[in-house]
Amino acid sequence: MQEETTTIEIARSDRDRLNHLRLYPREPYRSIVRRLLEQSEDTEPLSPETIAEIQASLDEIKRGEFVTHEALKRDLGIE
Repeated sequence: MQEETTTIEIARSDRDRLNHLRLYPREPYRSIVRRLLEQSEDTEPLSPETIAEIQASLDEIKRGEFVTHEALKRDLGIE
């Protein structure tokens, strides 16, 4: 069974970028777009534990409980 298709409008610069993503010279755009869509989909959602850890880290940052790269490098004598 053949899938229904549609036409989309894209900028020439985006078309040129798609051309650079071709795996072979005449690969159709639909294959490139499908591959990009599949790569961008997260098939494994974050666990509740991971979400809680991320939130805890964000809360620490909001409270100012962090060390900047500059301060860490200075403390370690890297710079």
